[in-house]
Amino acid sequence: MEMAEVNQITVKTVSIHQLKNDVVKFDGINNFGMWRYEVMGVLGAQNLEGTLELQEKIVDILEKDWKKLNKTSRGIIRYCLTHDLKYHVMNEISAKSI
Repeated sequence: MEMAEVNQITVKTVSIHQLKNDVVKFDGINNFGMWRYEVMGVLGAQNLEGTLELQEKIVDILEKDWKKLNKTSRGIIRYCLTHDLKYHVMNEISAKSI
């Protein structure tokens, strides 16, 4: 009896720049639902979707780590907005509030 061949899964890290380029910048006119779906995909690929789901940081995360995660999430979301819309959220301190 032959041993079953084991398939190995190779995980490729995708650059955040590659992912962000796939998202059409939201301009207030294009489909918000599709844009949101694409942005959530980018945040999920970077394991940052929790920054949108939580009002406050998780107790187990250090304050400095939470600030970094939140800042990264805000940057990704702002990157996916047109210049005119970035102006309205430039002072937001929470990814969830954007």
